[in-house]
Amino acid sequence: LAPHSLRAVPPSALKAALAGMQAIDATAPIHIHIAEQRKEVDDCIAWSGASPVQWLLEHTDVNDRWCLVHATHMSDSESSRAARTGAVVGLCPTTEANLGDGIFKTKTWTEAHGRWGIGSDSHIAVNAASELQLLEYSQRLRTGERNVMTTMHTSPHVATAMTLAAVPGGAQACGRDVAGLHLGQQADWIELDPNHHALVHLPTPAHMLDAHVFAGDGKSTIGNVVRAGRVVVQRGKSMQHDTARAKFITARRALLANMA
Repeated sequence: LAPHSLRAVPPSALKAALAGMQAIDATAPIHIHIAEQRKEVDDCIAWSGASPVQWLLEHTDVNDRWCLVHATHMSDSESSRAARTGAVVGLCPTTEANLGDGIFKTKTWTEAHGRWGIGSDSHIAVNAASELQLLEYSQRLRTGERNVMTTMHTSPHVATAMTLAAVPGGAQACGRDVAGLHLGQQADWIELDPNHHALVHLPTPAHMLDAHVFAGDGKSTIGNVVRAGRVVVQRGKSMQHDTARAKFITARRALLANMA
């Protein structure tokens, strides 16, 4: 909810709009940016008498179709209440850090059995490993503890614990039924490069995944990516790399020319 753009809209009209949006498709996922910055929370309280999350929960039937993007500034009671709805939180740590939004209370959310996924809300970084790394490190800074995200699963490996949470959370946010490599599932997978200097000679896949997230030196350790049975990244290079690179350079040149 962005009250700065809704000041002329009465709360009753927004409630009706949200109800109409849900009626468009009763099964489609619903994403909403909410409680991203403190000023947004303050503006929403001034506008409606309630914080963004409080207002949403009191006026809308939030359920597991909903993805609450950012949700950085929730009170503990709002976090527990939102988690009980089955909604998933869409975290974008590199964007939230770049914009100075704040740090999400992951420990509070997961202790309430809240679900979460990883996304990117800008082009500052589009790298799942970078998002996971910053998520864990930001929680260490908040709590003064290490290996914070291992509390969500029995795995002692932080990257494994986060992946086991982020993949189903992301699938829920996308409205997809993802159950791994099974008959009837779409053939999607990512292969790490075992010959990458950050991974070579590591004893187990779990150690490799830890290194992929925390020791990649800013470079991707991904080897191949398969999407719907089709190779889209091979030996660490997108099959559309050259085309995308040329389009990016052209677009940036045009943008800078217009700014001159």
